[in-house]
Amino acid sequence: MGNKILPLLVFVFFTATTFAQESQNTGKKIIPIPEFSYSSDFGLKVAGEILVYDYGFNSKTPFETFNRYRLSYSTVGAFAMHYISKRTDPFSEGSRIEWYGFITRNISDYFLGNTAENEFDDLKFDENEFYHFKMDRIDLKALIRLPVGNWDDDKFQSKVGLNFIYERPFDLSENQFLEDENIEGKNGALLSVLESGIVIDKRNSEFRASKGYLIDFGVRWALPFVSKYHNVQNSLNLLSFLPIYDGLFFTSLASRITLTQSFGELPYWQYPALGGSGTIRGFMYRRFTSENTLSYSLEARSWFFKLPYKNIELGGQVFVDGGKAFTNENWDSLFLEHKTALGFGGVMSIFTPDFIMKAEIGFSEDGTGVYLGTGYSF
Repeated sequence: MGNKILPLLVFVFFTATTFAQESQNTGKKIIPIPEFSYSSDFGLKVAGEILVYDYGFNSKTPFETFNRYRLSYSTVGAFAMHYISKRTDPFSEGSRIEWYGFITRNISDYFLGNTAENEFDDLKFDENEFYHFKMDRIDLKALIRLPVGNWDDDKFQSKVGLNFIYERPFDLSENQFLEDENIEGKNGALLSVLESGIVIDKRNSEFRASKGYLIDFGVRWALPFVSKYHNVQNSLNLLSFLPIYDGLFFTSLASRITLTQSFGELPYWQYPALGGSGTIRGFMYRRFTSENTLSYSLEARSWFFKLPYKNIELGGQVFVDGGKAFTNENWDSLFLEHKTALGFGGVMSIFTPDFIMKAEIGFSEDGTGVYLGTGYSF
């Protein structure tokens, strides 16, 4: 199975405006990133992203506020609006509040079914629109993190959040997978999801960690009466960072293990998934889906040299990813028949160490994936 589309032109250009002092992490950094691309399938795509890092005049760590705005539009009618906002110490020292918003119309989304039970037909994926569909989605979320007593310098936090998700496929035909297999969610649905859990964050940086660890455990519950489908999802995310070389260039070893477990009725978009820029790079997005997923990554990250002009730094990384999607009946096969991928990439930081642009390429048995974006994958 080859790549479905490859952009013929990707142009990424960015400038930055800094306020306050010249210190890397003082004041406010505003970084706009315009993007233009073209493909024969989706026409001309115009997008813009703005990242705002506000450290205040006291160089607050990791920041006072962080905001991300992204807007994209394609000449075939697809669009997306994305907003993320984080504020530290809004209620008390060690607390945090986060906001998330995502609105999109996607004219070429796809769902391959429960791939742990039935392998999909790659000919139908490549040659027709059997697995593809058009959809609208609105996703709104608020999350609060509060320190638990005075334990460990406020690094141990409880979290609680509320998430509203509405997704609706449209213009489905009888010969499309969602309709043909009567997939849950094909008629659209609203989910009201309550989230709670704990976070232990001992990383030395939120955006560019090189030592420390993070433990994030959460439970997400689609509430009865206000959700069309009722389910529970448990998730565990473990990150660790270890410096391994500080000679000619600095190198650290980053690792991640993520486990997601689901019970109850799942609309297609709520299935845990593997593949794409976040997990098992080299496989396409949402390549493996089932009730549960286990994924892991090991990545060696190096920064080779730094230029004095605007604090420019250049680096690179090599990685290996792996994982598996499986049903609730197959926990005994958790450590069998994993999918793996290898890859490498380059990174550049400018104006502030927290802003990172990356380009990565992953190689898997399915083919090759190329990923451009901001920030490390984890």
